[in-house]
Amino acid sequence: MSEPRPTAFERAALIGSYALEFAVCGFVGWLYEVTVMYVMYHQYEQRGYLHLPVLPIYGFFGLVLLLIFRKHNNIFLVFFVSMAITTAGELIASYVIEAVLHEQLWSYHMWRFNFQGRIALYSSLMFGGLSVLLVKAVHPVIRLIHKYQPEAVSLGVGIACLFMIGGDFLTTWKG
Repeated sequence: MSEPRPTAFERAALIGSYALEFAVCGFVGWLYEVTVMYVMYHQYEQRGYLHLPVLPIYGFFGLVLLLIFRKHNNIFLVFFVSMAITTAGELIASYVIEAVLHEQLWSYHMWRFNFQGRIALYSSLMFGGLSVLLVKAVHPVIRLIHKYQPEAVSLGVGIACLFMIGGDFLTTWKG
């Protein structure tokens, strides 16, 4: 016997929990980049395009990876496939962002083993490691929290994340 189909409210709550994961991935990406800059240059450097401490590219690729690794999440597969996907995505995103915003939001020119300053081996390895952390630790914890909290909470938190990040994006874009 199959499980009953989720209601519209249950589906909305699940989407809300994914919005939370987007925000968590974006925040972890921001934290990672701020930490790398501090370690390299011994000073705080604001990272990202938004005012909030969230880098949407990390949130976007976090959700993409969660879709890809829903069933098959062997640690080595997650590491290497994520490394390839995020590196290719970062390269493509660098061209798109530069074309749309007329800005270069990051540069790896000073890092060894970089390509046009847009991607670098070190960051690719870090993305692979962060992806394993996402798939093996963060996602299961958020799924567990989602399972045991009222759906209204998942929905509310998700809506709050969407409005905060979306509002910040619109404010920054018009700004």
